[in-house]
Amino acid sequence: VKQSTAEMAGGMADWVEKDFAVKTKEDLDDYTYYVAGLVGVMLSQIWEWYDGTETDRDLAIGFGRGLQAVNILRNQEEDMEERGVSFMPEGWTRDDLFVYARENLAKGDEYLRLIKTRTITLFCKIPLALAKRTLKAMEEGKEKMSRMEVEEVVEQVKSE
Repeated sequence: VKQSTAEMAGGMADWVEKDFAVKTKEDLDDYTYYVAGLVGVMLSQIWEWYDGTETDRDLAIGFGRGLQAVNILRNQEEDMEERGVSFMPEGWTRDDLFVYARENLAKGDEYLRLIKTRTITLFCKIPLALAKRTLKAMEEGKEKMSRMEVEEVVEQVKSE
């Protein structure tokens, strides 16, 4: 965990120096790796320490990237207006970012299939389900999910 935290801090510092200028898909992959993919790696390290659960590093990174891509989509206007930052690669449309989010959230589904401990599964499954539902809400023209929708998703995941 210590190594991943140090790597994350260094990568985030690099992005501050670059003024968060995401120009290519590779830039987006790099940015999302440092701000979210490494969180997946750290969680995998914790699961292995906790009960021996082994996961796939690339799937863990993809899971984090997918969650971050949803955040980018959700906060796109605010990031631009308040911070003057766009995490959208040049030439990309919002639809391209939706595809990127879905592809990486699918890696989150694969990641979860490797986990057998119920508490760990719930810990991961709730944000994954919320991210998918948030994408759906945005596609329907909503800014975000309602509190009731969030509660429904959480209850649905807990009852599975």
